Amino acid sequence: MKNYALFLDLDGVLADFDRAVVELFGTPPHELHPARLWSRLAKTPGFYASLHWTPDGADLWEFARRLSPTILTGLPRGSWAEPQKREWCARELGSTVPVITCMSRDKHLQAEQARQVGMTAILVDDRQRLAEAWEAAGGVFIHHTSAAASIEQLSGLYPD
Repeated sequence: MKNYALFLDLDGVLADFDRAVVELFGTPPHELHPARLWSRLAKTPGFYASLHWTPDGADLWEFARRLSPTILTGLPRGSWAEPQKREWCARELGSTVPVITCMSRDKHLQAEQARQVGMTAILVDDRQRLAEAWEAAGGVFIHHTSAAASIEQLSGLYPD
């Protein structure tokens, strides 16, 4: 069996960012001007800390937790989101689950670091645009569309 390091994205994979944006604005995030979206979210107390689970996020977590995953979550500009995301993870996943925060465009650096120590990094993320850099860094990218699909792909990499 290969030596894997598993990374799970937070927003859109485990935590339901889109639902919270719709509740706040009445429209999905992709229909909002980014400046308006991020300005309002930064001013919304506890926005990330109060996110609901995605509808099937708990299913993915129950499968993945035995694989000792690290949460790898992108941050918007500013310092407001990181403590809220860490709070969500500690409350919902447990205080011992490692959390790495970075700009989304820098996530691939974790795959490079894993490769340098002889590991293959797996990232489960809903943003397909991150796949190219992740795979170029030597990692395995799983485009998250549902817990069932991600679990199926992970099962192929982690046979019992």
